[in-house]
Amino acid sequence: MFALAAAATAAVLAQSARAEAWRQLSGPEISAALSSRTLGYPDGTMQDFRPDGSTLAGQSAGSWRVDGDHYCSKWPPSDTWSCYAVAAQGLDIRFTAGDGGVTVGRYADLN
Repeated sequence: MFALAAAATAAVLAQSARAEAWRQLSGPEISAALSSRTLGYPDGTMQDFRPDGSTLAGQSAGSWRVDGDHYCSKWPPSDTWSCYAVAAQGLDIRFTAGDGGVTVGRYADLN
């Protein structure tokens, strides 16, 4: 009986771990995840991703695009695009820079 209960518990924990794992997004998935959406960040900043490639974060206006399987953004006065791998977990979206820096936002329009 104990072995059956332990096996059932292990199965539930394994399923929970899979359900909570970050899932890397492809280019088309990144577009679908961000276009016409709003993410909120831990510092209180809200970022709108518009379908035309413009993005607003706080009082700053920039541009965004998908390049391969990466989200890229450009914020004036810089003309340089910075690109990030994107993963999803529930309502959270994680952006990982090439140097390993991570930013996590949460859908503010789905809470």
